[in-house]
Amino acid sequence: MPAVEIKYEDIFFDPKVQTLCVTPSFTCPYYNHSHSCPPVAPYLEEEVSKYKRFFLIYSKFDLENHIKEVKAKHPKRSEYRIKLAFQMKSLFREDLDEEFNKFLDDFEDNYEERLLLYDGTCRICLNKEERGCTFDDGLPCRYPNKRKYSMEAVGIEVIRTVYHLQKTNKIDIEYPSNKYSYRFGLACYK
Repeated sequence: MPAVEIKYEDIFFDPKVQTLCVTPSFTCPYYNHSHSCPPVAPYLEEEVSKYKRFFLIYSKFDLENHIKEVKAKHPKRSEYRIKLAFQMKSLFREDLDEEFNKFLDDFEDNYEERLLLYDGTCRICLNKEERGCTFDDGLPCRYPNKRKYSMEAVGIEVIRTVYHLQKTNKIDIEYPSNKYSYRFGLACYK
């Protein structure tokens, strides 16, 4: 299962991470449009430090093979266009949620409280029934107890954290990778 127990010291925080959703070259479409995203997402370094056990959960997708398959069907399509389409669709992939569910089903230790951090924006209300987050309507979150913050939204430097885990041999993945696409989440337990 793609999960590895890590220590609090392996997690890198920086409040500047919450500002990376808006840069001169890119603005995330969910920035200031979601109850789970910056600038309203809380910075949780102090809160996370109160937890005792931490598990990095990840999904791994064979992007290189995906590109080959798409190229076989559409030979004129560029690799850049295929990757861009993949990135746009990846928001709605459920592979990280599936890995979280497997992990949570197998986690048997007793705990007082847990905090689950995902990737990207919360997708609970991104469906035909709810038609998106209530943030832009000025309404409270429909599901505050189910809301999914991302690691980045709460100030975690995911790339630095994963790179550190790789360099210290705490995780055995090829990262960064041209072959695979990874998504990361964090399960914290008290």
